Amino acid sequence: MAGGPADARLREISDRLEAIAAELEGEVADDERAAELAREAAELSSEAVAEANRRIREGEADSG
Repeated sequence: MAGGPADARLREISDRLEAIAAELEGEVADDERAAELAREAAELSSEAVAEANRRIREGEADSG
């Protein structure tokens, strides 16, 4: 389902991960903030991987 809600969510995740990376590359207020950003990035990455895996499984089911 190209262009659907899942694609929009993946774009949001990508945009947020870019913002997190930019903040981490800059001057982060403190270690606590850096840890908070790292946790958020890990959660977002996990969500993106789960969506990619779901799409792979759907593709395999459609072709098999």
